[in-house]
Amino acid sequence: MAVYHLRLKVHSRSLGRAAREGGATRRSAVAAAAYRSGQRLYDDSQGRWFSFDKPDVVHTEILAPGPDAPAWVFDRQTLWNMVEKSEKRQDAQLCREIELTLPRELTPDQRISLVREFVQGEFVSKGMVADFSVHVPDAADGREQPHAHVLLTLRRLDPATPTGFAATKDRDWNEPENIARLVAEARKRFNDTELPEDKEALDAAEALRNVNVWRREWAEHANAALADAGSEARIDHRTLEAQGIHRIPQISLGIARHIERAYNYVRDRVTQWVSIKKRADLFKEAQHYQQRDPAKLADFVMRLSEMAESFTAQFRKEPPTPEADYER
Repeated sequence: MAVYHLRLKVHSRSLGRAAREGGATRRSAVAAAAYRSGQRLYDDSQGRWFSFDKPDVVHTEILAPGPDAPAWVFDRQTLWNMVEKSEKRQDAQLCREIELTLPRELTPDQRISLVREFVQGEFVSKGMVADFSVHVPDAADGREQPHAHVLLTLRRLDPATPTGFAATKDRDWNEPENIARLVAEARKRFNDTELPEDKEALDAAEALRNVNVWRREWAEHANAALADAGSEARIDHRTLEAQGIHRIPQISLGIARHIERAYNYVRDRVTQWVSIKKRADLFKEAQHYQQRDPAKLADFVMRLSEMAESFTAQFRKEPPTPEADYER
């Protein structure tokens, strides 16, 4: 069945943690674009290439506002290097990302069209440049897990500047000032009174926030696409309580769904490591005997042969039959 998932985050230049030795010293919009598109991109500001093995990437596309967008906007490497150049602060916010789970019930072309229409209507039409990629990795149940990553610029295009982007970010893309003020006032009023009518007013104000508008619009776009495809599946952006569904919400497994496979891999690798280490220790002991006491080396080799014979003999024995067990 179709699943609702929309997650937003902002990519900042700051790592937010101590840099690891030999690792990245800061985050990069170019690196983020390279990972999501599966392409090899060069970061001018760091003087290095970013390349990731992403065989699950099935489609990439850049959308820009208006018919007069410059050609460089549609070149992924140039676009995100220009974004990097437009930000001066060491902890600058570089871009916004939206992650969307796509319905399995749609065909690959229908999924791409769905993402394109949603991104065009909700973001590009407002002035943002959008770089989106569709990924189709294997899910934990063995089927497809189609999803999309959308990277959005935080500044409007401006051909008058050296970087091609406006000198200031468009703060309304974070939250319109009047909506932010309305939500703050409604929350303060409800915190003071805890009256049901003030809770309703707060919910109404919260529904106007960008994040909640985008969440609602994604559900409407996806459901329209499912209906056009003849599917009865639908998704809902509301909480289970708001939907009248009485069950405990399930958490997203995320990377935890890979733990079983990771455990098996680590177990096999540790087994190999232990085997190699034991062989290395035995070889070191044999070298010691060879240098000090050749007679002990011969005895050591004999003991190894007996150990190997005893070990393999365990697997040559026929398992006892149930009748033999009964007779004993």
